[in-house]
Amino acid sequence: MAIKASGAVQAARWSNTFDGLGYVYSFNGPHSLFVDTMRTLRIMGVAHQLGHVLMGENDARVNLLDRAVTHALATAKYICFDGTSEHTYDVRGRTAHEALFNRNDGRFRARSTQQGYSPFSTWTRGLAWAMLGYAEQLEFYRALPGNPVDAKTIATLEQTARNVCDHYINDCAASDGIVYWDDGAPGLSKMEGWRDRPANPFNDFEPVDSSASAIAAQGLLRLGSYLKDTRYMQAGLTAGAVKA
Repeated sequence: MAIKASGAVQAARWSNTFDGLGYVYSFNGPHSLFVDTMRTLRIMGVAHQLGHVLMGENDARVNLLDRAVTHALATAKYICFDGTSEHTYDVRGRTAHEALFNRNDGRFRARSTQQGYSPFSTWTRGLAWAMLGYAEQLEFYRALPGNPVDAKTIATLEQTARNVCDHYINDCAASDGIVYWDDGAPGLSKMEGWRDRPANPFNDFEPVDSSASAIAAQGLLRLGSYLKDTRYMQAGLTAGAVKA
């Protein structure tokens, strides 16, 4: 009952977007989509497996799995970059911490951050939550009987998962797979060659984020297992979450 209630409560924190998507809004309010909510979708999935639904206005039945899938798509569209635009900050696999929406019409307004350096840099713990969240959701959808999530959606989520994991490996991690707290943190400019050597928690400029690295390691291992791709699995091992 606790799992069912928790899944329904999360699904009730819902805002629709003008393009037919929607998201579980953050503690900031109905205008706010956080990247780290990708990991908490699992409670809606388990509640769905238990046969639970959210009863909306006039007893309309709200499917918890549909809300989890829709939130993942909205996060991919508004928070995870794919590198296809001309904007200099549009680096494939980058994530913003927060997306802000106009609640009068559900249109996207801007990106923001509560814990990262800026809306145009990558808070690495948020990136790690996206890595793990997408990998975990893909595993879950594959395990459901009857293939309830369509192939086009799965392809979108798989590509997003690859993008965020590749960004971690190629752009954010030091040589030992560990990251600093934000890939745009200004002190990194004073640490020439920081990507080519192990992360240094005792440096004078920017903190290492061991939480982000541990979360990312699990995401890399899960995605590697899901895709049968040893590159991601090896990167997960390198990040230090598992000792071979």
